[in-house]
Order: sequence, then structure tokens, then C-alpha cells
Amino acid sequence: MPEEMRVQSGLAAIAGAGLTRVMSYKMDAAKQAGTLAIVLGDFEPEPLPVHIVYSPRKPVPMKLRAFLNWMTPRLKTRLALD
Repeated sequence: MPEEMRVQSGLAAIAGAGLTRVMSYKMDAAKQAGTLAIVLGDFEPEPLPVHIVYSPRKPVPMKLRAFLNWMTPRLKTRLALD
């Protein structure tokens, strides 16, 4: 049996099988539930910026404008630093 096991999610860590490195938004629920905790916080990398990129057209299509109006505040809230 190999000494190292790799998984694609934090499920093994939630089950108590070790450490994981996941994006913060993927662990929010587990962190709030107390099933995961940040243990190496001093070594976390700086947050990466998030951009919504779209092709500039005038006028902006209504579907795109609706999406931007819906997504922008959600991203700001979700990605706010603790």
C-alpha cells in the first residue's frame, strides 16, 4: 500500500484521514460546521483576484447584464476575507 494517498476533494480530511488543500469556497460549509479547520493559516498564499471577463459589445446584451448584476454582489460576499 502506498504511503501517500491523494484525493480530489476534502472528503478524506473531513473523515479524519489527514490534511487537504482546497480553495476556500469549497470548504466554507465544512469550516462553518466545524468538520474542517485551518491548521496552517500562517502558510496560506495571498488570495487571487477574481474577474468576470466578457467580450465588450455595445449595448451589453440583457442576459449578460442580468448575470453581471446577479453575480457581482454574490462574488463580493462569498470571496470577502474573514
